[in-house]
Amino acid sequence: MSQHLNSQAARGMRGSSSFSILCVIVTAWVALTGLLRVLPVFMEHRTIVSAMESVASGYVPGQDQSADVREALRKAWSINRISQVDASEVSIDRRRTGVILALEYQTTFPLVGPIQGVWDFGTVEVDGR
Repeated sequence: MSQHLNSQAARGMRGSSSFSILCVIVTAWVALTGLLRVLPVFMEHRTIVSAMESVASGYVPGQDQSADVREALRKAWSINRISQVDASEVSIDRRRTGVILALEYQTTFPLVGPIQGVWDFGTVEVDGR
């Protein structure tokens, strides 16, 4: 009799229940949705940093003015369709040997329904010296 009870308990514990499968599916859906919402924001940030590095490396210390640097940033961001920031928000520190560009910004993006995500990138600094 005791063997019969133990075999029933073992049979009842085998496999996954429908609830645990549903939990795995919902968790995977939420994780994938979050990734698909965050990834474009991160990629746009990397494009912003890349454009700033490109403009800083192309800076000519005796010739270029702050307006030239802002115009180069505007063009680079326009080509890459950057909408998170404007070139007027970039702090330009011109030096004899090069330029230092600094940008402090955060962005908001939709996560799920009315829930908004906020990503604070802090200060992005590119040293072109």
